[in-house]
Amino acid sequence: MKEIWNAKIYQQFLDARTRPAHDLLAAICGSFQPKNIYDLGCGPGNSTILLKNRWPQANIIGIDSSLDMLREARDRYPNINFLEGDIAHFSPTEKIDCIFANASLQWVNEHQIIFPKLLHLTNRAGILAIQMPNNFHSPSHQVIIEILQNNTNWQSLLKKLRYEQSSKPFYHLPWYYDVLSDAGAKSLQLWETEYFQEMTDHQAIFDWLTGTALRPILMDMDVHNQTQFANKYIEAISKKYLKQKNNKVLLPFRRIFIIASRWRLAKHCQIL
Repeated sequence: MKEIWNAKIYQQFLDARTRPAHDLLAAICGSFQPKNIYDLGCGPGNSTILLKNRWPQANIIGIDSSLDMLREARDRYPNINFLEGDIAHFSPTEKIDCIFANASLQWVNEHQIIFPKLLHLTNRAGILAIQMPNNFHSPSHQVIIEILQNNTNWQSLLKKLRYEQSSKPFYHLPWYYDVLSDAGAKSLQLWETEYFQEMTDHQAIFDWLTGTALRPILMDMDVHNQTQFANKYIEAISKKYLKQKNNKVLLPFRRIFIIASRWRLAKHCQIL
């Protein structure tokens, strides 16, 4: 399979990509002391090192399908175990205290199946912690659809997108609440946050997406088409997100967060 991930590109905005992982981790109860942890879709290890710093005595394993990401993770954090694996078919033999998935499960289909499966891979008192982008309805992503639709040479690439043409959020937390409750979750914390990321210019928005949503599309274009697409995207997005007084651009970015357990957590461990 063609390698679509590039660790160097992904890390251009690593602080902004890691902040939601900080927020997800901070919401896990301070008294929780897992012995084994899996970081699903660990990328270059930016979320995995947070887990290691929080629980230095735990056995932590990062899982990713990208060899490029894994090479970067192993180089940066040689004391952490990183393994190649497809998170859609994640099936360890052991029960797990904590499954952490920061911005990875949006690449997996059939959430109605995989979320309950992950919940039941945890120990009874274990925790499933998930964060996913929920900005596919935003101009940053909808402009991609519009450009592909309006160019006959690129229309076939629409099938590589994992979201629809819509003005409404793609993920709905009440739906996930029902899915996980039906699967046996006794404690559920769900919330949504909109980050306003400071970008130097509209080119930076394009650069941000080349590390995630645009990777599958750009990988199937030659250099000429990549340049054409980039020019069209930057022109279109500059009309959607206007410059601030200091000429920088704010990129709104919504994300959903879920912390689930089959154990009824103490009230002091719940988000207020």
